[in-house]
Amino acid sequence: MSPKLQISSIDSYIDETVIIKVIGCSENAKVSIYATTYDEEQKQFCSYAIFIAGHEGVVDVSSQRPVEGTYDKVDASGLFWSMEHADSKWGDYYEKSSSNKVSITLSLNVDGKEQGSVTINRYFYMDGVSKEVVQHNQLKGTLFHPEEKGHYPAVLVLSGSDGGIQEHAAALLASKGYTAFALAYFGAEGTPKDLEEISLEYFQEATTWLKNHQYANGTVSLIGYSRGGELALLLAATFDNYQSVIAGAPNAYITPGMKNGIFAPVTSWVFNQEALPTVKFKYPLSVMLSTIKNWLTKNPVSFLAIWNNTLKNQEKTAARIPVENIQAPVMLIAGGDDQLWPSSHCVKMMEDTLKNLKRPYQDQYLYYEEAGHFISFPYSFVNLPANVVMQVGGNMTMTFGGSKSANTAAAKDSWEKIQRFLTENSRNL
Repeated sequence: MSPKLQISSIDSYIDETVIIKVIGCSENAKVSIYATTYDEEQKQFCSYAIFIAGHEGVVDVSSQRPVEGTYDKVDASGLFWSMEHADSKWGDYYEKSSSNKVSITLSLNVDGKEQGSVTINRYFYMDGVSKEVVQHNQLKGTLFHPEEKGHYPAVLVLSGSDGGIQEHAAALLASKGYTAFALAYFGAEGTPKDLEEISLEYFQEATTWLKNHQYANGTVSLIGYSRGGELALLLAATFDNYQSVIAGAPNAYITPGMKNGIFAPVTSWVFNQEALPTVKFKYPLSVMLSTIKNWLTKNPVSFLAIWNNTLKNQEKTAARIPVENIQAPVMLIAGGDDQLWPSSHCVKMMEDTLKNLKRPYQDQYLYYEEAGHFISFPYSFVNLPANVVMQVGGNMTMTFGGSKSANTAAAKDSWEKIQRFLTENSRNL
């Protein structure tokens, strides 16, 4: 028998474990497996792992450590999360927000000879889930819900600083039995171009619409990441409408608006037609010189020092999000090596605030010390290429911290806990 790939499932959900084996090899054969996929900008991402076949001529990726490759430990999903952008020295951000399937081609080489390939498909939703494009009054977004008639707990999914619509996250939640609304509020057709002067009443309208949807059970939970996490906390502190709140890598303060993808001295959020106060950036000369040096030498740039300086002694600023007003259980998630902003410090500060109150909720705080900014759903999925850096233009590469391995471990652990948190809270009427 010739060597061949044996895959446990050609079609699977994105969060399922796929068992990859190679059978039909001779003992001690050098077995190389290569994985290739493309993101939504058609950037190619690749990984590989080399194994030595055992005495039965079998390689089992889920139980064997590669002798060489883009990852170096036993991990059934290693070939997926360790994929790197093929055309960049530092790698690049894997862009994914649509609910379309992800196709990954696995190619096999044994003792220097090509042995064919297999393409597997990873889905965010399949049969049994309905997708609806929403254009209701001013609301824009995409709704996913189980096809079977019923009243399901609802989740409002908020995008971060990249805007657009996080369809893939809402689709996966619908596959778990939720009515999930991926809401667009900027950076999508029919919405503002930039994150500037976005009205909180828009989200209140979205919440009311979702709560009353025929496939909802009258409860709405919030989930957001980065700027979306900031927004989720701000909404829950402003409106008493939410069953539970999940904020990944959030700030504890209202941060400035954005123009063309970068922070700018403009208002981010508006409530009752009044601009909400934001923190004011501080740029020490030493930090700016270090940033320019890294840019010129083409080393990844971190913005953490700028944020640390900006947020220093800000505890009493009017820009602080009043999390003590939140009347719902919260889950806060942060990486200790977040290089965008000090989310771990912010989460600890909010944890201290909430723990000093006699709250009747089971709040949860997840810290992943070696992980960076991109560490959890709805922005990180364990079976997609893990994100650490991003090409941001002008020959600048920005680092968000952590490593592919650490960020993936955080994504895996936190996804399981996010699902438990939603189950325990959003299903209780």
